[in-house]
Amino acid sequence: MTLEKLLDGLMVDVEPFVICRSAAGPKLKLPALQFASLHYVVAGRGTLLIDARAPIALDTGSVVILPAGLAHELVGDGDEDAVLAAARRCQPAALGMDEISSDGDGGIVLACSAINATYQRTRGLFDYLDEPIVSPMRAGDPLAGTLDSMLAEMADPGPGSASLVALLMKQCLIHVLRTYCDSGHCRVPWLGALEDARLALALECMLDEPGRRYTLELLAATAGMSRSAFAQHFRDAFGRSAMDFLKELRLQRAAHLLRTTRRPVKSIAEQVGFDSRSHFSRSFSDYFGSAPAEFRSPRAPAADRNGRTGKPL
Repeated sequence: MTLEKLLDGLMVDVEPFVICRSAAGPKLKLPALQFASLHYVVAGRGTLLIDARAPIALDTGSVVILPAGLAHELVGDGDEDAVLAAARRCQPAALGMDEISSDGDGGIVLACSAINATYQRTRGLFDYLDEPIVSPMRAGDPLAGTLDSMLAEMADPGPGSASLVALLMKQCLIHVLRTYCDSGHCRVPWLGALEDARLALALECMLDEPGRRYTLELLAATAGMSRSAFAQHFRDAFGRSAMDFLKELRLQRAAHLLRTTRRPVKSIAEQVGFDSRSHFSRSFSDYFGSAPAEFRSPRAPAADRNGRTGKPL
């Protein structure tokens, strides 16, 4: 349940895709990127080489997520006819994409993109990931349809394409993470934290009731841990203190309420756990760069008398 709640708050920014084709034999060198990157094998076979690590075998349908900052090389060895057919289907000009390729026949064709995936804009999904995530494509896997739909949307963009592509990428990442966590080798730090049932208990409380009057001692007690052990475990998993994480969660929840209701700012501040409107306004302005009233959408719908307007972040 906690994983589902965390994924509900997943936000994704997608860079334009690049079509990468590595012919059989020559190595195609690809640079390190600022964010994690996704590589989808459209056709062919090949090998992914990263510094001194063990080579990663790739086949049609494979999805690889690489940590940020890793330069890598591709070596293709797939059937020439299959790769040529994929190359024709993924003409970069038709898709409005750039192309990186090595000369030669056969090999492997991939669609590659940098992805900045965060939890409610507060925590990078793949921060501190130190090993690639490799997800093979099984027969009938819905992931293939999701990725193909994303490429097709980029090939013929229309109104709302950027939002649709982000939603499709989020769907793709959920498929990959579901398979990854089911494998028992979860190395994404904040997802790995969910393997510790004690930490997950405290996290679920914060997600369910961010406005509750928490203290570090209360969260540690919820987790069944000492104050110091809980503080260290949480910081190791999330890269920030539990109270800093809670503050960011409250501000994100407040932002949702400001955008979707006409409730008074003071009422929203109280609901998400701030003792005063002035403290809330200062914290909100520091975090979002604008005051709550300026941030609010002019078309936000009115809430009912109980303050309900829909599902919060």
